[in-house]
Amino acid sequence: MEAIVAGTYRGVPGHVRREQRRQVLIETGLDCLHEDGLAGISVRSVCSRAQLTPRYFYESFTDLDALLCAVVDTVAEEIVARGVAAVAAGESIEQRVRGAIAAGYGVVAEDRRKATAILICAAGHGPLRDRRHTLLVEFAQIITDTLPLPRSSQPSTHALALFLLGGAFDVIEAVLSERLVLTGEELVDELTVIWMAALRSIQPAGADESAESRS
Repeated sequence: MEAIVAGTYRGVPGHVRREQRRQVLIETGLDCLHEDGLAGISVRSVCSRAQLTPRYFYESFTDLDALLCAVVDTVAEEIVARGVAAVAAGESIEQRVRGAIAAGYGVVAEDRRKATAILICAAGHGPLRDRRHTLLVEFAQIITDTLPLPRSSQPSTHALALFLLGGAFDVIEAVLSERLVLTGEELVDELTVIWMAALRSIQPAGADESAESRS
């Protein structure tokens, strides 16, 4: 049996099947986290829903926290991919900021499981909270690297981006939970105004035009 698990089975190599099982577990973890919350999700519940034995769980993840971090990472990767694409499509700084905000909001608004994972559960659970903080720092670095801002302002931009990202996450969560009444379009508009005002505050006079002319 070990030879079958490790090697090719029905024409599918072992490493491909392992990755397929890993993706099934991540997707199932997303479902269970959204429906059962942190208090209800377990290795057993994920395996039962995925129709996989614990043996296959532990071939990819050391424990439940490792799976939960992988779930959050998967959502974060989608946010980054869509955000970077939106930034690349914009011509002005404002268009790029607006595009990135709209793209990130779209990921969690279109699939509330992803909102639960990265906005709610990751904000309160120890290992997930630590991973969320790391991701925010990484997001801030991506923003600093992709927005056409003066290099002299980069340290300030990175700190400000980190601050604004944390606030944006909280505002988006409030809108999705209906504690703050805004349409998706209004949310993007409001956050764009806030981000642009903050970014302009750390730029030398005329930096907007010179930065955009280099993009």
